[in-house]
Amino acid sequence: MKKFKLKEFVIVFLVLMVIQFIIGLAEILLSRANNDLSSLTSIFLDIFSYPISLINSNLPFYVSEDLFMVVIYWIINVIIQSAFVYGFIIVIRKIRSEK
Repeated sequence: MKKFKLKEFVIVFLVLMVIQFIIGLAEILLSRANNDLSSLTSIFLDIFSYPISLINSNLPFYVSEDLFMVVIYWIINVIIQSAFVYGFIIVIRKIRSEK
C-alpha cells in the first residue's frame, strides 16, 4: 500500500476550493442579475454542500453566519470532499497498476 502523500492531498484540496469559490461567486453574481443560470449554480452548490449537510441539514458550507464560521464550515466541507476524491484517485491508480 502506498503512503499518504500530503502534497497530492493539498493539491486536490486547493483545486476543489477554487472550483467551489468560482461556483459560489457565479451563484452570487447570477442571482443578483436574475439570470436563469443561477438555478444551475444552486444545484452545484447543493452538491458541493452535501458532505457537511449530512451532519446537519441546516449546515451547508455557505451558511448565513459571520465570515469566520462560513470559512470554517467551508474548509471542513472541502477537507471531507478532498478525502473522498483523494481516496478515489488512489483506488484508480491501484486498479491501473494491477493491469
